[in-house]
Amino acid sequence: MTELSIVIVNYKSWESLENCIDSILNGNFIKLELIVIDNNSNDNKIDHFKTKYKTVKWIENNFNYGFSKACNIGASISCSEWILFLNPDTEIPKNCLNKLMKKVQNTKNTIYSIKQLNKKNKDTHAYGIFLNLYSVNGIFRFLYRLFHGISKENVSKRLSFSPHWISGSFFLIRKQEYKKLGGWDEDFWMYYEDMDMCKRANKININTLIFNDIHCYHYHGKSSRINFKTKINSKTQVLKSCMIYINKHFNGYHAQILKFLILSSKIIELIILSLFIKEKRILLKKILKI
Repeated sequence: MTELSIVIVNYKSWESLENCIDSILNGNFIKLELIVIDNNSNDNKIDHFKTKYKTVKWIENNFNYGFSKACNIGASISCSEWILFLNPDTEIPKNCLNKLMKKVQNTKNTIYSIKQLNKKNKDTHAYGIFLNLYSVNGIFRFLYRLFHGISKENVSKRLSFSPHWISGSFFLIRKQEYKKLGGWDEDFWMYYEDMDMCKRANKININTLIFNDIHCYHYHGKSSRINFKTKINSKTQVLKSCMIYINKHFNGYHAQILKFLILSSKIIELIILSLFIKEKRILLKKILKI
């Protein structure tokens, strides 16, 4: 029986994807299936990859469906008890997955991740606090962590810890729990889908856990920074998804206050920066249409 299904969503990230696949195939010995969903890269490169990686299950979407829907498509053909949703701009060290699967083998009702490092071997802190009034900006989040004894420095010293939410860049879940949650919410095209999944999991007593004694490498933003247009669209999408998250999980004045605080602070920031940076002027115009 396949021990682990790995689902990777790709959009024009071929160089990163190649490194990611090589690291998985060359560094691990557990029985796994690798599923790659290409979100209509439409650049004639997929045939080369199909030839090179014949053991990979390839799915070609005829449209860029975004992260959530593409993940659900990949998960729908997975054949194992566990699913790892993985970004294409990650690299997996040898024995990483072996160590992880041994730890989680007999566990239930938990979503897992591991420490993610950047090129300088620094922790990228791929987790966070649920969006709320007490976490609406960096200062509030810092004070919340400090008050609850969960500063980034503090939790990094533990063998494992349970953040509110775990990044979708390395997101391990048992298929049984994935189905119980109804998969990824496809209203989120990109961003906030991982916070939403963990929020829903929290409501039905499915926990989150990050292991600090296992790590992978994550080189952020390769897909979202391909060119200027993609970069602008990605930054706009962050705010759109934030509004979707608020509308889904909050009601009444709580929702209205949150949206006002987030939108107004972003608009003020962009108005100031747009005086000097063209990118900010374009982004401001797009955000004013949200």
